[in-house]
Amino acid sequence: MAIKKGWDGALYISTNEVAALNSWTISWTGDALENTAFGADDRTYAPGLRSAVVDFAGYYTTTGTANVALTNNFRSTATNSLTTVTCLVNRTAGSKSGWKGSGPITALTIGGAVDGLVPFSGSIQISAGLATYSS
Repeated sequence: MAIKKGWDGALYISTNEVAALNSWTISWTGDALENTAFGADDRTYAPGLRSAVVDFAGYYTTTGTANVALTNNFRSTATNSLTTVTCLVNRTAGSKSGWKGSGPITALTIGGAVDGLVPFSGSIQISAGLATYSS
């Protein structure tokens, strides 16, 4: 398996690529449920529920369809609906691969400084796991 280069990656919200993005991270975690019995010398554990969070960062732009959708969805007065996200590690001509899932946006940050670009970052808590994606 070839080593993947970061510049081949992308993050999509529904079918739109998030513009001006320069990083994304998937964090998978799992619970460890203690099941140690009386009299044992060492603790024992059973695997529990798993979860995943997608974090992303880049620069804010109002011309990116996905960027505006993320902002509008999170700031909506209605319930923050589930957002479909696709994290690609490969998007060469005719080939895309990575992970896909959906969940609520749990954080969105837009900032700014007089001497720089406007940073944009956020997190999506994945509901019901991420599936392997390829096209």
